[in-house]
Amino acid sequence: MQQTNFKWTGQVPNSLNFSQEQVTFILSYSLRSLYDDVLEAELPDRLKALVEQLENGHSTPSDAR
Repeated sequence: MQQTNFKWTGQVPNSLNFSQEQVTFILSYSLRSLYDDVLEAELPDRLKALVEQLENGHSTPSDAR
């Protein structure tokens, strides 16, 4: 177990208050990061097949549920 030499010099606040600008920044950064992760993820094989069918103008088989 790692020990730290940090000592609190005051009380820890029981809540955090953020300005609207800070909330907007935090949310936009988080959403952007999540969106980037989704874009970088590879499509599963089944979704790739569906995308190919849509791009080629073929209808999906009725048993593809």
